Amino acid sequence: MKALTSPAGALIRIDGREILSFAGCSYLGLGGRPELLQAGGAALLEQGATAQIARHYGVQSPANIDAEAEARRFFGTTGAMYFGAGYMFALIALAGLAADYDVALLDETAHFCLFDGAKAAGKEIRTFRHCDPQSLAQACDALAAEGRRFLVATDGMFPTFGRVALLAEYAQILAPHNAWLVVDESHSFGAVGATGRGSAELYGVLNTKIVIGGSLSKGYGAFGGIAVGEAETIERLWKSPVARGAAAGMSSGAAMTAEALRYLRAHPEVLDRRDANRQRLHDTLQAMGVAFESTPSPVVAFAHGSADRMRCAQQALLEDGIYILYSNYVGAGADGVLRIAAFADHEPEHFARLAEGLERHLLSHT
Repeated sequence: MKALTSPAGALIRIDGREILSFAGCSYLGLGGRPELLQAGGAALLEQGATAQIARHYGVQSPANIDAEAEARRFFGTTGAMYFGAGYMFALIALAGLAADYDVALLDETAHFCLFDGAKAAGKEIRTFRHCDPQSLAQACDALAAEGRRFLVATDGMFPTFGRVALLAEYAQILAPHNAWLVVDESHSFGAVGATGRGSAELYGVLNTKIVIGGSLSKGYGAFGGIAVGEAETIERLWKSPVARGAAAGMSSGAAMTAEALRYLRAHPEVLDRRDANRQRLHDTLQAMGVAFESTPSPVVAFAHGSADRMRCAQQALLEDGIYILYSNYVGAGADGVLRIAAFADHEPEHFARLAEGLERHLLSHT
């Protein structure tokens, strides 16, 4: 196991070597910002690891209170909750809304946490075809004909290929059914949306019957998880078993969350760099003749040759100081794919290095 000895970003240190990274999820390059690190360290020193007393007893750490206030301000909602891990979002949301639905209708390649959330809520699970509004509409009509109430849950941005769910179409389909839309924005927080609020912002559905949430450790460079929505809805989520029974998360993660959201409001140029580097990545790969699916996200994934060929290329690139991922994660298929992500703190010359490495270790071997 190699040791990652630096914050996440475009330049990282692995086993003492500086590495140019296109791996992982540091979409806004905030992981190493001094403002976030200092806020987290100060909260840990002043408040300890966590409040140790559950919120329903009327106690929260100042860091948690601050994180939730900043989340309400950033997302423009009346309700927000901070908790210990992004994976908990689905467990909290699908249980908190359990009284409103009988069947959880999920994208067939939804993240594990959404399936786990539906199971924990004790609900029947059905699926619709991946990112397919027509399939969703057919599934909704079929459930309505059976007299079944349903909730729809999906990733906002799917982690492997960077596809973004077509939430505007989903919201239109769900409106006549008065059904909830639950969106795990773990990968889309920071990665898409004009102000970095994720896929719900990208498609203009933040004011519909929706709950969004997920991990803070990717685009926002912090730690823990959040859910945001109307205050009445978030209070329902606080009554779910996981929200009542799990720790409130670390003070340092909450403090870093609040600082990350403040930083983004104060520095919109980060989002301009995100968008510019997404385009640089697309232009670089297109100029090399690499076939890939274009999405609104900063992630590109593609298969090139056999699984062994891709694994060998990934390792050779790493030996040259360039880190991309060979991934067999959700949706990658049996042979896997190469996954490359552009971050806001990449420089133009980083993409030139990437192109040279891909040409040397992957494309010239076909």
